[in-house]
Amino acid sequence: MNVSSHQARRPVPGALPYATAKAAVEGLTRALAVEYGHRGIRTNAVALGSIATERHAEFLARQEPAEADRVAAELARLHPVGRIGHTGEVADAVAFLLSPQAGFVNGVTLPVDGGRAVLGLDPEAR
Repeated sequence: MNVSSHQARRPVPGALPYATAKAAVEGLTRALAVEYGHRGIRTNAVALGSIATERHAEFLARQEPAEADRVAAELARLHPVGRIGHTGEVADAVAFLLSPQAGFVNGVTLPVDGGRAVLGLDPEAR
């Protein structure tokens, strides 16, 4: 199981190394699926949008309240579900991909991004 990002397919300005690395992770996922699938080894990835982690909470806590509200509103705007994701939602998607129910799923990158990749808004655009 690999972790990618919506930026592998829709990079944002200033994220060249990150977007390149995540695109490589997705290529690696596909190549591993082809190389080892015949041995019963499945390889998949999740491509994450913004997720509410400890680091994100710490970042918001360091901001002035108005700036923290602005960041939260901007992230909500970038995700069609109107919010950022929760770690449990990522865990549920990973658990599914690792489960027998996904036994015929191999070489895919599953977006776990609240629709961010399909919306395609440029966070730099106003």
